[in-house]
Amino acid sequence: MLEIMVETLADALAAEAGGATQLDLKSALPIGGLTPSAGMIEQVCGGVHIPVLVMIRPHARSFAFSNAEVAVMCGDILTARKLGADAFLTGCLTKDLRIDVEAVKALQEAAGALPVHFHLAWEMATDPDQALETLIELGVQSARINGGGIEGRAVDGMNAVKRYARLAQGRIELFLAGGVSLESLPRLMQGSVVSNVHVGRAARTPQTQYGTVESHAVRALAEALEHAVFGLRDVR
Repeated sequence: MLEIMVETLADALAAEAGGATQLDLKSALPIGGLTPSAGMIEQVCGGVHIPVLVMIRPHARSFAFSNAEVAVMCGDILTARKLGADAFLTGCLTKDLRIDVEAVKALQEAAGALPVHFHLAWEMATDPDQALETLIELGVQSARINGGGIEGRAVDGMNAVKRYARLAQGRIELFLAGGVSLESLPRLMQGSVVSNVHVGRAARTPQTQYGTVESHAVRALAEALEHAVFGLRDVR
């Protein structure tokens, strides 16, 4: 699966035209992403035909949220559900860097039948192996991984990625994230057992947090991913 980060309807349409499997819709990409506006959610969800995961993150100060902030996040989920969101991407930790189980449960309750996914915040936990097990126990649908956390790159964290994949044992979907590019895709597919990728800058022109998604860049990534995955299957 190829998941592309988008901020605007133009981004979303370009990603879909290029062959993206699903979208990660957020605002404020340069600071790691925040909950997008209701208007943007409505436009994007109504404008594309592939699943849209809406980022649920009220601020970028930390991943530890107060009860009041969790209530805001739940309200944002309820609003996004009405506007056509297909799923939600979030990350909640306690102050001592464990998965905030109660916060996640509250968000899942707000999401109803729609799935909740986790971003890279869980790799910042004091015990990431246990954090991953907690996400599995909670029924979180997927987690983004790179072996190094928020600022990490997947190509540098393959040993940890392999360990996480063994721990997951197919019980949760995993998406490689962090520095995933056209050049790194073949090496990532050979070096891990994870065939889902989460891409930001590599789908943009220029390839920065301020670039815009281009369909030709997404198409190149989709083709490279398909080639790498099928090549890996042939080897096995």
